[in-house]
Amino acid sequence: MEFVEEIDRMVKITVPPKFGLMPKVLTHAVPNLRGEPGTRKAIEFVHATPLEYLDRWIAANDVFGDDVKLTAVVQWADEQVSFAISQPQYHGEPASEREIEQHFIASGWTRISDPTGQHSLFFNYAFQTLAIDALPRNCYLKDGDLLPFDVILCQPDEELEAFLRLYD
Repeated sequence: MEFVEEIDRMVKITVPPKFGLMPKVLTHAVPNLRGEPGTRKAIEFVHATPLEYLDRWIAANDVFGDDVKLTAVVQWADEQVSFAISQPQYHGEPASEREIEQHFIASGWTRISDPTGQHSLFFNYAFQTLAIDALPRNCYLKDGDLLPFDVILCQPDEELEAFLRLYD
């Protein structure tokens, strides 16, 4: 990530072959002293596809009123591809987790319980969008307004919907 002063925006470029992260429900084997196989599920971050990466930033523009722009598609000599995006430079102080929660709820989001207790999650039923990683490092406060800038947004797949019991 680099700040480009002439345009007053942050510019980010993906590093091939990766395109950011997305939440996914993964199943892991659990050791059992009785020899019976067991499993546990958890939300973990996996590498996003190029389309998921672009969808994430489109969602940020739609849901948060952000101004993320795709500025370049780079094809490297080894045929791999990177995306360059730009977004406004946000100024402010990192918001506390409590302030983040208050702002999300006031903006129509619902706090969602992660069954494993690992993640702070919010769901916007109107946009059918899940927000994960809404943490102080990704949300600033300025003049009483919350400025989320790297919160991961996605439309949950069926497995994630079921794991979080979004419609129960």
